[in-house]
Amino acid sequence: MKLLLENIGRLIVLLLLQLLLINNLHFMGVCSPCLYILFLIALPAELPNWAELFIGAFVGMIMDMACSTPGVHMAACVALSYNRPRLLHKIIPDDDRLIGTLSTRIIDMPSFIRIVLTLTLLHHTILFLLLNFTFHAFWLTVIQILVSSLVTILLIVGREFLRK
Repeated sequence: MKLLLENIGRLIVLLLLQLLLINNLHFMGVCSPCLYILFLIALPAELPNWAELFIGAFVGMIMDMACSTPGVHMAACVALSYNRPRLLHKIIPDDDRLIGTLSTRIIDMPSFIRIVLTLTLLHHTILFLLLNFTFHAFWLTVIQILVSSLVTILLIVGREFLRK
C-alpha cells in the first residue's frame, strides 16, 4: 500500500511539474524536456506487462489531454512501457534483486544511466517524429530529439544524484 501511494504521489508531482513549469520552458523551439517519463522508468520492476502498458497509456493520455496532442504522448509512453521490461532484463539479468521502485538504490549508477538513456531516446524519438510528422524539417527534428533527450537525461540523473 505504501509503494502504491508513493507512486501515485510521484505521478502527481511529476505531471504537475511537467504541465505547469517544464512545458512553458522552451529554448528556441529545440528543447522540450519530458521529466514525467521518470514515473514510467521508475515503476516497480515486478509489475506485470499488461499493467505497465495500461499505466503508460494512462499517463500518455493525461499528457495528450493537457497538451492537445491527440495520441502522440500516449504512443510514446506505450512504446516506453512495452520496451522497459525487456531492457531491464537485458541490462540487469538478475531480476530477483529488482524489488520496489527502480532507482540507484537498487541498481548501480551505470546501469541506471543506460536504462534512462535508452528509454528516453526511444520516447523522444517517437514523440518528436509524431509531433512534427514531416521530413521537411528532418534535421530540426533530429536536433529536437537529441537536445530534449540530453536535457531530460540530465534532469533524471541529477535527481538521482540528489536523492543519494
